[in-house]
Amino acid sequence: MRNKKQELKELIMMQGSIAQQLHQIRISKQLTMEQVCCQTGMPDYILDSMEIGRRSLHFPELYLLAKYYGKKLKIEFVDE
Repeated sequence: MRNKKQELKELIMMQGSIAQQLHQIRISKQLTMEQVCCQTGMPDYILDSMEIGRRSLHFPELYLLAKYYGKKLKIEFVDE
């Protein structure tokens, strides 16, 4: 039986790059989910859902996290 951490890693790898980037940025900055939520005012269930790709991404939330992480947010249209 797989544990929750293994399942989370697999979900992150399967999800779009934004979910993966959100998780990797937080981990690289050695921040816990609780720290990010406390300092941004974002509920933990939203950040968790965003990081594993189970939540639709909304610009205001992405902008808040980009600003908090000291990153720029780039949105672009590409040909299929």
